[in-house]
Amino acid sequence: MPTIKDVAAKAGVSIGSVSNYLNGKVIKKKNAELIQKAMDELDYHRNFIAKGLKENRSMSIGIIINRLTDYFSMSIVSALENFLEKQGYSIIICDYRGNKERFDKKIDFLLNRSVDAVIVFHQDRSTPGLRKIKSKKIPIIAIDAPIENLKTDVVVVDNYEASKKGVLHLIEEGANYIGIVSGKDANYISRKRQGGYEDALIESGLDVRKQYIWSGDYTIESGYIGTKKLLKANPEMDAIFVINYYMSMGSLKALQEMNVKDKIKVLVFDHFFVNDIFFPTISSIEQPVYEIGKTAGKLIIERLKGEENTNYRTVYCKNTFIK
Repeated sequence: MPTIKDVAAKAGVSIGSVSNYLNGKVIKKKNAELIQKAMDELDYHRNFIAKGLKENRSMSIGIIINRLTDYFSMSIVSALENFLEKQGYSIIICDYRGNKERFDKKIDFLLNRSVDAVIVFHQDRSTPGLRKIKSKKIPIIAIDAPIENLKTDVVVVDNYEASKKGVLHLIEEGANYIGIVSGKDANYISRKRQGGYEDALIESGLDVRKQYIWSGDYTIESGYIGTKKLLKANPEMDAIFVINYYMSMGSLKALQEMNVKDKIKVLVFDHFFVNDIFFPTISSIEQPVYEIGKTAGKLIIERLKGEENTNYRTVYCKNTFIK
């Protein structure tokens, strides 16, 4: 098996240059090319396990999401894994399926495997498990929502501004009676997106009507039921804003069944290819899943490479509005 010494000899550079290249440090472009060429020709593979043992690390990152079937979360995980792989890290993915006890059990599962850091999706409340991670000084990155009463780095999109902009667009297009399929008030994302909806109405001189608001649970079924109830109770509605991708699928199904899809303007938060296939006229707020994943990866690596830092950051990734 070839060693760093072999790579250095073949490339005609020092062992220190090879070590710097492998550790991501900046070296001369010519030397970097020679080293990579030598590695390819020798079929050299870095021993990350040995590196981890030397640095007292497992070279693994724990990821906790709500459900493994969540297309949005897994799209981010794909970008995240691609970035971390290049840094020599592997990932361990767990889901908690909306169960708080299962969430903390998954944290114990990850801690028992000595993960170097943990990335948490859609968790806006602190738990005993999260506080346990914090006490062990293991870095935590929160994605999609800050964790209340727990200081961590956070990667989010501007849910409020994106929602407000989208609803203002509906109003500019002539909508005056706009309903919303929202989530629970206790949920960070629901509050921000519904807040954007309400402020867009107020700014435009329109009333915020309680009968136009449905609180769902982020499932296809709740989007379906909520849309039907809103339209049956308020036949004058001429637009609807659905704050979650899965609820939007249920909402679109309801609109098709009620044969009103051509009469109701639709705005959904999240945009994936099926939006265009099933209902090409809807407006969407597309989240930058690749940027979110890469940004979370960079924050983790910075935490692992640097000294303990109490200056936690919240990084906002920019949405794209699709008319």
